[in-house]
Parts: sequence; C-alpha cells; structure tokens
Amino acid sequence: MFDLLTNILIWIIAIPIFVILFRAIPKEWFRLFGLVIFTALVAIIFANFRFVEEPIPKTVVEFLTFPFTLVGILLLLLFFNYWLRLKNLSVKSGEKVDNKGAAEKIGIVRKEILIVLLIFAIATNNATSELFTCYLEQQGDNAIEQSYRRPVRELTPQELLDFRRGVYDIIVVLAENPPYEPRLQEAIKLWNAADSQQKPYILLSGGKRTSYPATKGYPCLTPPEAPPNRTKDNVRNEIASRADIPNIGLRYDPRYEGYFTNLASPSDGIPQVDLTEADQMCSALTSFPNISAVRSFVIIEPSGVTVRSSGDEISKLIKSLEKNKLLKEDARNSRRILLITSPIEATRAFLSFRNQELNASLTTASYPSDSHSNLSQQCPWPIGKQFKIKPQYFLFNAEAFVKSERAWTEIKELVFYTLRFWLRPPLTDERPYYPKQTT
Repeated sequence: MFDLLTNILIWIIAIPIFVILFRAIPKEWFRLFGLVIFTALVAIIFANFRFVEEPIPKTVVEFLTFPFTLVGILLLLLFFNYWLRLKNLSVKSGEKVDNKGAAEKIGIVRKEILIVLLIFAIATNNATSELFTCYLEQQGDNAIEQSYRRPVRELTPQELLDFRRGVYDIIVVLAENPPYEPRLQEAIKLWNAADSQQKPYILLSGGKRTSYPATKGYPCLTPPEAPPNRTKDNVRNEIASRADIPNIGLRYDPRYEGYFTNLASPSDGIPQVDLTEADQMCSALTSFPNISAVRSFVIIEPSGVTVRSSGDEISKLIKSLEKNKLLKEDARNSRRILLITSPIEATRAFLSFRNQELNASLTTASYPSDSHSNLSQQCPWPIGKQFKIKPQYFLFNAEAFVKSERAWTEIKELVFYTLRFWLRPPLTDERPYYPKQTT
C-alpha cells in the first residue's frame, strides 16, 4: 500500500507541473516537444525487449534516446536555437528601419546560448562531476545499510547468528555497468572466507551477448571437443558432471537443465549455445589461481540484460533449482542472498530486488579509480565533511564529462524505474530490526 501511495503522490505532483509547462510552451515549440515525448515513449516501450540487443534495433533505440543524453540535450538546444530563432532572422540597415523583432530574437538567442554553455560547463567541471558521482555513491552506502535490516522477530536465533557472521546461501554478481572484474574478486574473497561446510553458490547474471552475430560455444567458455584426446564426455562433465565421476562441472545452467536434472543422460547431443556476459564472468572467475573447487558452486544466469530483468530471471532460476531439488526450498523467503554491483547503481539494484521479493543484502566493488573509499574525505563539500578548495576543481575536461554523463544516465534509470513501479522504498518504521539502528 505504501508503494502505491508513493507512486500516486509522484503522479499527483507531476501532472500539475506538466499542465503548467504545457501552457507555458510557445506554439512553435509544441510540435518539437511532442516529438521528443513521443520518441521517449517509443524508446521506453522497446528498450527492455531482448531483440533490442540486435545491431539494427539497438541502433534505432540509441538514436531515439540520444536527445536525452547530455550531448543530445546540448545539440538539441543549439539546433532549436538555430531553427526557431536564427534561420529566418534578418537585420535591415537604414535610419527608418525597425529591427525590434530581430533585436528581441537576438536577446533570446543570447540567453539560450548562455544556458547551453552553463550546462556544458557544469558537465565538464571536475568539481561538479565529482559531486554528482559522490551523491550517487552516498545513496548507495545508504542502500547497503538498509539492505542488512531484517525484522528480528521473524528470524530464528540461528538466522541472526548467520547474519552477524556474514553467512550467505547465494552471492549474486551483476554484469551491468562493467568492468565486473572487481565484483568477481569480491565474490571470490567472500567465498574463500566462508566456512568449508557453508560455501555459498556464486550466481553470475549477464544476458548481453559477447558479439554480433552471437558466438556459439559451451558455457563458461568451456573448450570444445577435440578428438581423440578431448571428447564430448569431457565437455559434458565440465558442464554437468555425470553421476559416476567426481563433480568437476558447474552447479547449474538453465540452458542445460536436462543434463543437471538427469545426470545419466548421454553426452552425444550436448549443444552449443549463444555465449553471454555470464559466460565471460564464469571464465574469469574460474581462472583465478588456487580456486579450482569454485566451479562446482557456480550458477549461470544467461538471460538478464538489465537490473530489473536480472532480478526476474534470478527469481525464476531459484524456483527452478528448488523444483529440481538442486537447492533447498525456502517457504519463508528468508534465503541469505548477497548482491554485488557497482557503487553508482547500488541504490537502483537494491530497491529493484526488494520490489521483486528478493531479500538481498548489498555490497559494492569497483576499481579504486572508479569510486571513492571514503566519501567524507575524498568528495567535495557538501558530500565531504570539510570545505576544501582543490586546484583541479577549477579545471574542465572530457573525463569529467564522462562521469557526468554516467551519473545522468543512472538518474534517468532511477526515474524510469520509479515511473514503472519497479522500486520499493526502504524500511522507515520503528519496529525492531537487525542490525539495531543507531541514533
């Protein structure tokens, strides 16, 4: 009910704002504004379908959504400025010539060019781009804190103990917003630290294809058969080991469900599949030194292409594993899941997974150059606690623009997820939760 009321409130606020803007927009802008809105609706409708990954649909969608990028906004403002103000502008000479209309247009052009330059300066400035990134990372830290909250009265003493010890059933690594190597390293670190009797499964979610046309191969980039030394049986055992040999295969891959549920099935017909980011992550994960045993704990989810679709596919995957007796059933939905993602998308991932009834704890991992380890010390004020003026804050460069564009993209995703009712607000009541909230 709270989710519904929150989204209704958003629409109650948004509709009057839209009406006011609708009346304020000049008539010559209305057709262009309507075209932009129509473009956004088309892009939203099709952007989440899997066929958009194909080269031609992907190019079309990127073209339609280009006006909503920072570069697109700047170019669109300059184009409208020329088309509506300067294209038919004529200034006449002479003592008795009235150039009042032209003077008014030139005054408007000056203001609009100033707006474009201001947006460009904000986007390319080191201080402001750093501030945008820090803000999203700060919200990610808040999401991490919220993700560990659990209703104490609904947990058994053993479950409380496991939460304190950091015991998990499944570690989920998302491929969205690469690079994902730091997330894999974090997953391996947690897996190595776990008790030998309570090793978690590592679920790798990434459905984007690695090439176009799709590269065919075996999951986890398993080498193909090469007779006479390497046969189909060798390949099959590295994917889903047969019952009569030591387990050297993966824990599960839905593309080969029959081989995991029936360990006696023949190896001759084992097919190749379209390789995805999940297979690349699996290959990178299993190539780390001194962790050969991790392969039998790897679950591949090869369909999710966004945070939302990954959550849907993970829910289906868990139910399939429970149905096939490959994972212990959890009727209370208290499974201990840890989600590893990038700092900038942590808030969206946590709230989206909560909305999908996945009670996941959250952590983030990235390269040191891509994030901040101490927001209060490394970020500009007001995210940082101290007001410090650094020389680089007065500089402008392309790297800052890239950071601003990435932050702007994440903000658009948050708005989109909110409008689609895909986010669940964090807990705000005062009931007893673990861990105890400090005041």
